[in-house]
Amino acid sequence: MSTTHPSWDIPPAWKPALEAARAGGTLFLIGETDSGKSTLAAVLANEARAAGRHAAVVDADVGQSSIGPPACVGLANVERDCVSLSELTAMAIDFVGACSPVGHLLQAATSTAALVASAREGGADAIIVDTTGLVSGGVARALKSAKIRLVKPDAVIALQQDDEVEHLLASYRSSSRPRVLRLRMSRAVKPRSREERAARRQRSFADYFAGGRSVELSWKDVPVENSAWTNGEPVPGHMRAYAEERVACEVLHAERSADGIFLIVEGRADADGLRTLGESFGGTARAVESASLANLLVGLLGETGETLGLGIVEGIDFRRRRMSLYTPLNDPDRSRGIRLGSLQLARDGTQLGSGGLSAVG
Repeated sequence: MSTTHPSWDIPPAWKPALEAARAGGTLFLIGETDSGKSTLAAVLANEARAAGRHAAVVDADVGQSSIGPPACVGLANVERDCVSLSELTAMAIDFVGACSPVGHLLQAATSTAALVASAREGGADAIIVDTTGLVSGGVARALKSAKIRLVKPDAVIALQQDDEVEHLLASYRSSSRPRVLRLRMSRAVKPRSREERAARRQRSFADYFAGGRSVELSWKDVPVENSAWTNGEPVPGHMRAYAEERVACEVLHAERSADGIFLIVEGRADADGLRTLGESFGGTARAVESASLANLLVGLLGETGETLGLGIVEGIDFRRRRMSLYTPLNDPDRSRGIRLGSLQLARDGTQLGSGGLSAVG
C-alpha cells in the first residue's frame, strides 16, 4: 500500500516508479534544479519501506544537501516514514569539497559510488540516489554517465517538464539496464531563488559547525590527500631562499618531488621566476598563495579514507608543520588524512570566497 502525505502531489503516471521502489534495487534520480527530486526521493523511500524493504537514501545533491552538510554526499537509512529527506539522520557523509560538482566531477562521482556501496554493505535492498540539478551540457553528461556506470542502478528515474534531460538518457535507449522511467514534474513543486538556495546552504553549514572547537593537527600524522602539499620532500632553508629570489616573494613552505617543486607563498609569485625555478629542479614549479588556505573547508578522513567530519582551516604554522582547525568532530585525533575543499567559510557558515590549492606555474 502506498504511503502518502497531504503535501505531496503524486500524479497517477508515477505508478511505475512507485512499483520500482516496492520491488527494491537501486533507483537513480535525474532532474533539473527545483524539479522535485528530493520530494520524489522521500516518496520512493517511504514506498519501499512500506513494502518491507530495508530502504536507504544517498543524497548526492551537494549544493542543496538534505542529508548531512553541503559539499558532501550523505547516506541515511529510512527507519520511519518521512515527509522530507531533511528528517533523516546521516549515518555517513563523503566530502566532495564544493557545492557544485563542476570542477569536482571525479570526487562527486566516487563519493556517490562509495556511499551506495556502503548502503549495500549495510543491507539496504532499496537505495534511492538523489542527484544535483546539473543536467545541461557536456559536463552534466560526463558526470551523470560516470555516476551511473559506477553506481550500476536498476532504474534511472527522470523528472522533467518537457524533454530537458533526454540528452542524458539517449545512451540507455537500447540497454536492458538501467531501465529508464520518465516522470512529469509534480504541480506542487515550489521553485527557490538563487538567494534562497544560498541562505539554505549557509544555515546548513551553521547548524553543522555549531558547538565546534579548535584543534591542532600535524601534517606528518594527517597528510593532505588531494594535493602535492605534504606529499613531497621538504626542501632545506638555503634552497627555499633560492626559490624566494626567483619568485620575488616570501616562500612559507617548499617541497620537491619527481615533478619539480611546490611552494606556498605570501603574495604573488613571479611567473618568469617560476619557470626558471622549475627548470632548476628538473620539472615544474607551482606556487599557491597562502591566503587561499584561510578559512578553507576540509574533510577529515579516517583510516580507510572515509569522511569522519568537516573542518575549517583557521591557522597554519609552517615552521612547526601544524594546522589549526575548527571542527565539531568529537575525536579529531582519529583523523589520518585531510581532503581539501574549494570553499572558504566563516564559523557561521557564511561563504567568504573560493580557495584551495589550485596552483599557478
